[in-house]
Amino acid sequence: MWAPLRLIVPLVELTAEYRVLDHLGVAILIGGGKRDVETGGMTIRGTELEGGAQIRYYPLRAFSGLHVGGEVLDEYVRFEEPLPQNVIGVAAGGVTAGAFAGYKMLRPSGFTFEAQLGARYLVVEPPFTGQMPAGALPGSRWLPLLHLNVGWSF
Repeated sequence: MWAPLRLIVPLVELTAEYRVLDHLGVAILIGGGKRDVETGGMTIRGTELEGGAQIRYYPLRAFSGLHVGGEVLDEYVRFEEPLPQNVIGVAAGGVTAGAFAGYKMLRPSGFTFEAQLGARYLVVEPPFTGQMPAGALPGSRWLPLLHLNVGWSF
């Protein structure tokens, strides 16, 4: 599976799912690309690598249709140094864990579309490049979880 919406960032994210049982799947997510952060009217350029895993349960039909599950995702972002003048520090990414509900549509040809929506929690804060100013990280550690993927099943 491929996540075309992630090209906006721009990142390439790929997902491979393995059918453990008829109603249970395990997926691996990998990705990478550019990750820029806007701060103080400046663009800080970075490179992102991500990796994660999902466990999915399909209650109604084997390996398609409605599914629920959990995800752990580690996003590591390395920013170019030295940072521009007037920028003390910058961070993005971190380790998140969350739950989701989704739907997978499988066509007889093998074409597959899936959508997942849920919430994830920032478990491990991202490392800072530069100095971390007091109160730099946002108050809420909750983030949305959204995946829209297309691909091929066989």
